[in-house]
Amino acid sequence: MYDESLVDDYARQIFEGSGSPYHVVSGSGWGWFLDPEVGEMVRISRGIEVVPMPGEVDEYNRILVRAATRFLMIPAVEVMELGWN
Repeated sequence: MYDESLVDDYARQIFEGSGSPYHVVSGSGWGWFLDPEVGEMVRISRGIEVVPMPGEVDEYNRILVRAATRFLMIPAVEVMELGWN
């Protein structure tokens, strides 16, 4: 048998704030976005998962996101929230 209260606590931790919804770069194909660490435009595949960083949009309406290997500045309208998986 198992302790039902432990399972409930674990499930609550998973669904309440211990994670964040998935976000992707909208569209398909390739896109060019600014890597602020090196100050260059980089080519990435659209549809990849990104994690938006806290903060406001810049003067070009871009937000800072973390991709798998780098930070990127991407227009806010191109970052889609998919929800929890």
